[in-house]
Amino acid sequence: MNYLRSVFGKTQIKLAIIGAASLLLAFIVTLIGKHVVKGLYAENLAKRWSKDNDFSQISCFFSEMSGFSGDNIKELEFNIADQLKKDSLTAKNEDARLWIYAYSANGSAVVSTERETEEFKAVGVGGDFFLFHPLNLVDGNFFSESTLNDDRIVIDRDVAWRLFGSTDVVGRIVEISGQRHIIVGVIEREKGRINDLAGNNVPTVYMSYSSLNRNGQITYLNMYEALLPNPVAGYAKKLIEEKIPVGEESREIVENTGRFHWTKLIMNVKNFGIRGMNGKAIVYPYWENIARGVEDYLTPVAVLGFLLYLFPAVLVLLLLFRLWKKRTIHKDDIKKFLSDRFEEYKEKRRKVKNGEIYE
Repeated sequence: MNYLRSVFGKTQIKLAIIGAASLLLAFIVTLIGKHVVKGLYAENLAKRWSKDNDFSQISCFFSEMSGFSGDNIKELEFNIADQLKKDSLTAKNEDARLWIYAYSANGSAVVSTERETEEFKAVGVGGDFFLFHPLNLVDGNFFSESTLNDDRIVIDRDVAWRLFGSTDVVGRIVEISGQRHIIVGVIEREKGRINDLAGNNVPTVYMSYSSLNRNGQITYLNMYEALLPNPVAGYAKKLIEEKIPVGEESREIVENTGRFHWTKLIMNVKNFGIRGMNGKAIVYPYWENIARGVEDYLTPVAVLGFLLYLFPAVLVLLLLFRLWKKRTIHKDDIKKFLSDRFEEYKEKRRKVKNGEIYE
């Protein structure tokens, strides 16, 4: 300790302790941020899909004036698959899928049982929606677009209680505009202030987009998302930007993968306070509202973490500089020492060569 005081002084030692505390606090802040992001399952499909960080999840949000509809889905699927083929991107094995997509639209549906009839918020979904959005399933299963019939629905617990007075309803039949639908799954909506503010606070029915289009009230197709190979940074997002048949004035494209990396969060600082200003009349689904809320929350956290990491780094440089200034051996001494050793080595080799000494 006396040596440290003689080299650095009391002030520098105190700064070193503060720097260590700063580093520890930065580590804690980083862990908190990672924990929050880990809970955003709708943003983490790329990590669940591949451990090699070679895929990217892209979301496209549309305004009501975009004109994007179910008729565009198959054409878009063909164009994306064709471009992937042209770029020589293939699945790792024959049974694997190279890429997947999903789409959804908000609306409402009048659901009837023998005892109740009530109108609920409805989300019409297509593609692999439940892979992108693994909702909290408490009973039953999800449905997929590959199902031959589009009469499967998933309801939340609140809907189940209102219609049946029970949550044990998997397999029960309901009618939507006179058409029979089978309840295949029951979910528990996530609770909390951020979910309420994001719009995930009302009883909701999930049904196929085609069925909602026929039997319910639908607004417009407001979201398309895809999980694509991303061999180089930005490839997947650029591909979607090129193939989506909607102009920039009526769409917004987000690369979900990596959006919560600290470098991207810090870049949000320049738009902090105005990010919520939306001039494209786009209504985001609740999961995107949640993601944007978390971005706003984590942006100052990322800035704080960066500063907390920066302080000890700068402190170490200053302490090293001070140690260098207080050194007792200078570079000329080091050069002379090395030169003397080299001369001794050459002299020894000369004597060995002349037979004066033996190795």
